[in-house]
Order: sequence, then structure tokens, then C-alpha cells
Amino acid sequence: MGGVPRMGCRLLVSALLGLLVAGCGPNDPLEAKVDASDYTSFTMWRSRASGRLTPEQLGDFDHAVQAIKIRIMSVGQTTGSEAIDGAMLGLVDGKTVREVLRTGLGWELQLAEAERATLEDSLRKNALMRTRPGDTASANYLSDLHDRQTARFEAATQEVARIRARLAADGLPDNPAGRIPPPPHL
Repeated sequence: MGGVPRMGCRLLVSALLGLLVAGCGPNDPLEAKVDASDYTSFTMWRSRASGRLTPEQLGDFDHAVQAIKIRIMSVGQTTGSEAIDGAMLGLVDGKTVREVLRTGLGWELQLAEAERATLEDSLRKNALMRTRPGDTASANYLSDLHDRQTARFEAATQEVARIRARLAADGLPDNPAGRIPPPPHL
């Protein structure tokens, strides 16, 4: 009979230790540190994170990582998928999920806002263009161009709104300009 209380005591101590260890990690899953010391570690961390992050947060994280890779490619100092992945790993390793989201989604927002501004400028300039009287081919071309640009402008506006909504949903400022780190120097 002496073994039963000991076993119950051991289970209780084990359960309490489990709760204590679980309580030592961040309560907010966005405060979890990303382990990206190498690609295998990153893949394993990403797999474990899928159990802690909501599907939306995980999607945001994946978007952010993709935006970071695009930014790395755009600075033009790194080429090839392995080198780009390595540079991305170096940027996200040890950062919190929130920091990765802020950086990646912030860069994605900058690109979307730049595209939207360019389209808006083109629409404004093209609206000033006139054709010669009776030049229906040019008038039709300008009309088609206006329709295509308007559709692209609306899509870009929706993309800006989508990114801002995701930043807000993740508790980040919806326009993190000025707080986004500069492109990596690779």
C-alpha cells in the first residue's frame, strides 16, 4: 500500500513540473523566438509553431518570410535559392514571430503601397491624354488602358487593405513605416 501514495505523489509532482515548464514559455505565441540557425532547425521550428499559432498567424508568418526573401532578392546582392534562404535564415533567427511579421509584412506593405501610388499616378496622367477627333483606335486603346489600370489600382488598394488588416490582427501598427529595418547588407 505504501507504493500507491508514492505513485500518486510522483504523478502530482510530474504534473506540477509540467505546468511550471509550460508556464516558462511565452504566453503570447507571437513572442516565441524563431529558431533558424539552419534550414532544418527552421523547418522543425515552423512545424512546431503550427500548433501554437492560429492558421491566420501562420499564414501571415509564411507571407512575411516570403516578403523577406523578395526583399533579399531585390537588393540584388544575393542570388540562388540556397543563398537567399541562408540570408533569410540569418534575418529571422532569434527574432520573435512578431518581429518577423513586422519586418516581412511591413516590407510587403511598402511594396503594395508603392505599386498603388505608381498606378494612381499613371491613372492621373493618362486621364489627361486626349486623342485626335475621329481617332477611334487611339480612343479605344486609351479606354482599354484606363480599364486595365483601374482594375490593377483596385487590386493594389485591396492588397494594401489586406496587409494592414493582417498587421492589425497580429497586434502590429497598420502602417509600420519608419520602424522597418533597412534591406539586409549581404
